[in-house]
Amino acid sequence: MTMAKQSAPRDADVDLSANSGREGGDITGRVAAFAAQLRYEAIPAPVLHRVKLHLLDTIGCALAGSDLDIARSARAVARRMGPGGACRVFGTAEGFTPIAAAFANSVIANALDYDDGVEVNGKGLGHPSASLVPAALAALGDRPVSGRDFLAALAAAYEINNRLILAMQPSAQRFRLVYGIGQHQAIGAAVAFGKLSGFDETALRNALGLAGALTPLPSLHKYNWQTRPIISLKDGVAPAAQAGVQAAVMGEEGFVGSADVLDGPQGYWRMIGSDRFDASIVTGDLGEQWLASKGSFKTYPACRWLAPAIEAFETAYQDAGVTASEIAMIRIASFGVVADKLMERRPVNPIDAQFSLPFIIGAIATGRPAGAGWFTGEALADPVLHGVADRLEVVVDPAMDQLMSGRRRRPSAAATVVTRDGREFSSHVEAPLGGALRPVDDDVVIGKATANMESVGADAAGILASILDLDRCTDVAALSDRWFA
Repeated sequence: MTMAKQSAPRDADVDLSANSGREGGDITGRVAAFAAQLRYEAIPAPVLHRVKLHLLDTIGCALAGSDLDIARSARAVARRMGPGGACRVFGTAEGFTPIAAAFANSVIANALDYDDGVEVNGKGLGHPSASLVPAALAALGDRPVSGRDFLAALAAAYEINNRLILAMQPSAQRFRLVYGIGQHQAIGAAVAFGKLSGFDETALRNALGLAGALTPLPSLHKYNWQTRPIISLKDGVAPAAQAGVQAAVMGEEGFVGSADVLDGPQGYWRMIGSDRFDASIVTGDLGEQWLASKGSFKTYPACRWLAPAIEAFETAYQDAGVTASEIAMIRIASFGVVADKLMERRPVNPIDAQFSLPFIIGAIATGRPAGAGWFTGEALADPVLHGVADRLEVVVDPAMDQLMSGRRRRPSAAATVVTRDGREFSSHVEAPLGGALRPVDDDVVIGKATANMESVGADAAGILASILDLDRCTDVAALSDRWFA
């Protein structure tokens, strides 16, 4: 494997089913070989740095979300699923088995919907770290794992994850029928856990096959849009983490998985509902061009499709310089899904609120900083917040709707704040902040993670230093105890 200049991944715009057979040449075997053989020294420094930022962001999100009701439920499930092991779970000093810990930590990392994503041309492609980081953490404890090995396992998992989801993007027609953005993360989770468990190429290939068999089937179209509250598992990142770790454990105990799960016209892409697949995106230039650094970062704890509307309102509201009570009306122009599915004005729990534009705008207008503070019981019942929510109107902008409905699925929005004295303040946002179209500096990611950690009294400075200097660590398990504080 050689270092090479990174290039942007391709975004296919034609039916790729003709390129879905074995033209790619033993995709499963090549993926397993890449992951098993990858060493820290072969990974470009910018990619390693990016992996550290995603790890830091995930730890911060998990700590900040560890006191939500859904986190308590996840720990309760883990106690029933696999207590008494060596693995840590955020929010408790108890020990759990790897499968139980991977599930619970994934729920908790995703609890605030503040965790990272993958984004190409504005199109969101999942929440990888909420599956991959918990899977990697679940492999700690049985034997010392160096920081370099830990980073290499995560880099391999991100690389395969990001390539796979890009290669499997469905047509617009199929997207309207069935689509889930998290189930494929079972493959990356198996890579992370298997590599850190010392799997060779053969064992890792078997784990990938088993992960395919265990893959969950969440769909964006089955979130309880019309029968709120929103489903607890959202994108299914936790079942994906559990599936990947369980697949590796099952392989260690003699279970046999599909040897060609990613290959052919009936391959993994077809199993999870896509109608096209470009094998060359998965294996082309693997180890030379890097997609592991193509992740995006969220700047709001909310559905990323709402991010442009939230940012546009926040900018206009700041420009207006008024208080919540001085707002006469808020007008949002965006794409159809916002008007159809994301306008619940009285969400009943934090997850429901993460998919409610009126609630989130009310939270910002009432001065609540982004994070767990948006989703307290007091916030959910605040009459001032409700008053702002009730003054929000949404219209569908045809151009924005077309942009979101087409090949790229890029969310955008415009906001106008009308004050009680008749003034108007407007802002337009063309794509979510934090992706390749509108990247954020490292300081933004670090600042967000620091605020999340400090919100629960964690040693933010110590955790930050430990992750950014992870290359020097000889035993991540011992170091990571502070991450779960």
